Amino acid sequence: MRTSGPGQLVDDAPWLPVGAVAAAVATWGIASPLIKFASLGGPALSFYRLAGGVAVLLAIVAFTRQPLTARGMRWAALGGAVFGVNMLLYVLALKTTTVANATLIGALQPAITAAVAGPMFGERITRRDVTCIAVAIGGVALVIAGSAGNPEWNPAGDALAAGAVLTFTAYFLISKRARAHVGTLEYMTGVHAAAAVAAAPVALGDPGALWPLEVKDWLIVGFFALISGTLGQFVIGWAHRYVDVSLSSLMMLGVPVIAPLAAWPMLGESIGPLQFAGAAVTLAAIGAMLRRPGAEAAEELSPAGSAM
Repeated sequence: MRTSGPGQLVDDAPWLPVGAVAAAVATWGIASPLIKFASLGGPALSFYRLAGGVAVLLAIVAFTRQPLTARGMRWAALGGAVFGVNMLLYVLALKTTTVANATLIGALQPAITAAVAGPMFGERITRRDVTCIAVAIGGVALVIAGSAGNPEWNPAGDALAAGAVLTFTAYFLISKRARAHVGTLEYMTGVHAAAAVAAAPVALGDPGALWPLEVKDWLIVGFFALISGTLGQFVIGWAHRYVDVSLSSLMMLGVPVIAPLAAWPMLGESIGPLQFAGAAVTLAAIGAMLRRPGAEAAEELSPAGSAM
C-alpha cells in the first residue's frame, strides 16, 4: 500500500525542497524593498510584523494542540527580546540607508557567527575562515565607499544595519542553546511573543504612526508578517530536512542579490560599479567560507540581518 505524507511528497517531486528554499529566498529578497516602500515607519512595521507572527503561531498551536509551557516561554524570553530589538534595527536600517547596503551588511551574519561560535561551542575556526571573513568585511567597506554621494545612502542607516546583524547573531547563538530544551513551534511562538512585547514600547511611543494604514501598507504588512516572515521560516525549517545545509546556506546569499535588484525599479535605487564589485567580493568570500567541510552555515536563518 502506498503511503502519503511529507516523505512521499518529496519522493514524487524531488525538486520541491530546493524549490521551497528558492521561494523563501525570493520572498525575503522582495520583502526588503517593500519595507522601505511602505508609508509606515520602522517601529510600526516591526510591531505589526511581530504581532502578526504571534497571531499566526498561536493559531497553529491551537490547531495542533501543542502545549505552551512556562518552561518553554522562559527559554524563549531572552531570544525573543533580542529578536525584537533586531527587527527594529533592521527595519529602521532599511528605512534609513540603501536596500543594497542594509542587506549586504546583513549578509555578514554567517561569517560573524562562525567567528563567535568557535570559542562558544568548541567549533574550529581555520585560517581560511579568518581570511574569508576579512575579505567579506573588505567587500562591505567597498560597498559603503561606493555609496558616498548616493542620495539614498546614510551612514547612520549603515550603523543600524551593523547593529541588526550583531543582534541577529546574538539571537542565533541564544537560540542554539535554547533549542536543545524546547520544541520548534513552542520556541518560535514564545520568541515572537517576547519580541512583540520588546518592540511595543517603541511603536506605542508614537501611537499616531500606527493608524490609519493605507491599502499598500495593509498588503505590505500582510506579506511581511505572514508570507516572508512566518511562512518563510516554516518553509525553510521543513526544507532543511531534505536539503543539505551547505546548499541552502549558499542559496540564502540570493537575498542580498534579489533585494537591490528589486529596489531598482521599485525605489529607483541604482548600484554603482564600486558597490557592485564590493557586493561580489563579499558574497564570494562568504560563499567560500560556507562551503568549507563541516560548515553549519546559518541553519534556518536569513543572511539579511534579520529572520524577517
